[in-house]
Amino acid sequence: MVGKEPAKKRTSPDTPAKIPTIVAVTRWLFVLLGVIWLVLGVWSIARIGQVSSSVPNAVLWIIAVLMLINAALLTWIGWGIGRGSKLYFYFAVLLLAGNIFFTFTDEFGVIDLLTLIINVLLLVLLIAGYSRFLNK
Repeated sequence: MVGKEPAKKRTSPDTPAKIPTIVAVTRWLFVLLGVIWLVLGVWSIARIGQVSSSVPNAVLWIIAVLMLINAALLTWIGWGIGRGSKLYFYFAVLLLAGNIFFTFTDEFGVIDLLTLIINVLLLVLLIAGYSRFLNK
């Protein structure tokens, strides 16, 4: 079998390009973080009025709705990041920076630590893989 070349894999124009690993991991981490915030938001809504608190119920509702908005934005970014859009990239960096900042504005617990680690990891992945996310 000397001189015989291995068969080349044929690709059609309809075959999607392989997604770089860093982009795939980042997408899934955004979705995971979105799911965490969704669970926290729903859990917070379920607890309103059931737990005695010095915080007015209206404030608890606002916080829970903000958690759900955060979940939606993180999931949206997870869907759109790595498509070459500067909008998704810079919005992701801005949202992660905000989430990291707000992690330290109230009591700090295990869930805060988990979300902080994922937020920082995502920010590092975005910065390290800048060119892959913007297709440069």
